[in-house]
Amino acid sequence: MRQTLYDLVLEWVPEGARVLDLGTGDGEFLARLAQTRHARAEGVERNPELVTRCIERGLVVHQGDVLGGLDQYGARAVDCVLLLGTLQELLDPQLVLREAFRVGKCVIVSYSNFAYWRARLHLLWRGRAPVTPALPQPWYGTANRHFFSLLDFAGLCATMNLRQARCAYFNRRGRVRWWPNLRAEQALSLLEQ
Repeated sequence: MRQTLYDLVLEWVPEGARVLDLGTGDGEFLARLAQTRHARAEGVERNPELVTRCIERGLVVHQGDVLGGLDQYGARAVDCVLLLGTLQELLDPQLVLREAFRVGKCVIVSYSNFAYWRARLHLLWRGRAPVTPALPQPWYGTANRHFFSLLDFAGLCATMNLRQARCAYFNRRGRVRWWPNLRAEQALSLLEQ
């Protein structure tokens, strides 16, 4: 993910917030969040090697899948739940979003936009699933289960009565301000109920 996307997440997380990061990876961003925003940050990661790296950074990270990690928390236990680059990998995104809102007051989601113009052209001209800078691996080499666009995500939010309180869109040049469903490779949304 782009540095500008992570920088914006830092702006959106309130100072001193309790944060749960689902799909923490190696913990680099979670450590930065804890340090710069003084967040009480915890994470969930399924890869044991990445969990070890998180622990080496001094982070509290539980090994397991996303739903198993959410089960560990009571209602409104955290201020903010992060799903950064994870949503398209989930078997049941609606269930995870419902659980995330049970646990947290807001949810910040980032995801790849499969309607990005390069992805569209790749499919049109090559007849194959897209490979782009934001999607650098062939379809069988990714963890992605769902291939959706910004419009599809907006439809999901409407179906679930979620409000996109803040949105930002990015491509390799930076922020995208117009025609994001066509021009953005990645999206970031702060969701509220």
